[in-house]
Amino acid sequence: MPNTLLTTSYITKTALPVLSNECVLTDKFNRQYSDEFAVKNAKIGATCNVRRPPRYFGTFGPALNVEPSTETYIPVSLNYQFHVDVQFQEVDLLLQIDDFKERFIKPAMAAVANRIDSDGAYFGYQNTSLTGGTWGTAPTSFKAFSDARAIMAFEGAPKGMTPNAVLDPLSMSSMADALKGQFNPQARISDIYEMGAIAMKTAGFDWFEDQNIPRLTTGAGGGTPVLAGVTSAVAGSGLLTSGWAQTGVFNTSGWTASANPRVTVGDIIQVTGLYPANPQNRGQYGSALKQLVVIPPAGYAPMSGAAVPGGPQFASATLTNGTFNAATGVYSSTAGGLLSITVAECAITGGQFQNCVASAAFTGTPALIINGGAAAGTSSVAGLLFYRDAFALAFADLPLPRSVAEAARAKDDDLGLSIRMVTQYTVNNDAEPTRMDVLYGFSSLYRQLGYRLQG
Repeated sequence: MPNTLLTTSYITKTALPVLSNECVLTDKFNRQYSDEFAVKNAKIGATCNVRRPPRYFGTFGPALNVEPSTETYIPVSLNYQFHVDVQFQEVDLLLQIDDFKERFIKPAMAAVANRIDSDGAYFGYQNTSLTGGTWGTAPTSFKAFSDARAIMAFEGAPKGMTPNAVLDPLSMSSMADALKGQFNPQARISDIYEMGAIAMKTAGFDWFEDQNIPRLTTGAGGGTPVLAGVTSAVAGSGLLTSGWAQTGVFNTSGWTASANPRVTVGDIIQVTGLYPANPQNRGQYGSALKQLVVIPPAGYAPMSGAAVPGGPQFASATLTNGTFNAATGVYSSTAGGLLSITVAECAITGGQFQNCVASAAFTGTPALIINGGAAAGTSSVAGLLFYRDAFALAFADLPLPRSVAEAARAKDDDLGLSIRMVTQYTVNNDAEPTRMDVLYGFSSLYRQLGYRLQG
């Protein structure tokens, strides 16, 4: 009995679950908002605002005190389109679907999933402010992970959920070696010896290995940078006394008097006298200064295939002071040592969305600490520890072109994935090439639910 000719529609439906299984890091991102993009003719640059819940103080005593119900929003933009292009012969389409999946679909979806994971890993480290570990030194401490879980708990992490720890292979090996002699259930110790990887449910995390975890290099720094005044809490500022903003700008000074590179996207900034606060009780926790991450200026558009290996490319931007390199993500100061830096999250010292506490030292022009004092030019990997709601990954339903031989699209609401496959006959070489496309974007939903472990 002859085999049934495989159609583009059949192949597309088979490719979707394969793609889901191939993703490692981004499989753990929140994808429940993908329906927001299930619109006809979705295109690069489309944006959807994801609603976040309001936050309240509450009041003692019998008197009524109505608080404003302020909902906040996080934009999710579709900035990445990636595709794999292949060419099938008619004889290939006569294969059983299992054979066809092994020979063609799995390798193609592995390439797509690797690209999505790589972009997600770069997005994660560039948008995570909570940071621990030692720059340039592989992690070997159980406490590094238990501290990370504790800090995220202080930041309002949901109870009853297990966060993920996604490390590069060498960091995973380092931790496996460090924990192999620790007290653990026998089965988990056996996994460390047999698999060379940390077992699930260790130090409060589910552990995963991903070769796409990026390596970054600290900015050049230079001079004794300070925040140029702490009293101007205005719209667009990186410092607010009330209200809410996802990002803001720190106007800084004191860099070495020359127009040179200073900080890079992903660098961590701390301000003397500014401490983190629990988002529910607004009280300070711990003794470390609040951490803010350097991000690209407003209006940037991350794209795949950039000069930064594996990472997004940034649109050019105009700063109040200094410049931003669109290709490398590097901020450079003016000749006089001034620099405007965009940071996330915005530091908020009061109101419903307070996330930090200002001590007496936070006055005048407080000093800045860059990357916890790590030496400029230090290379480090950035393992990601996070809860599902730290990041969002959204896919769009790409339009189906009409003037082609075959076109199909498959989407699964549960998987939060969408992929399109298009086949067209080319008369110039008597062939039928096929392209498999995905259109997707990332966003930080709750930045405080993610933690970057340098190693």
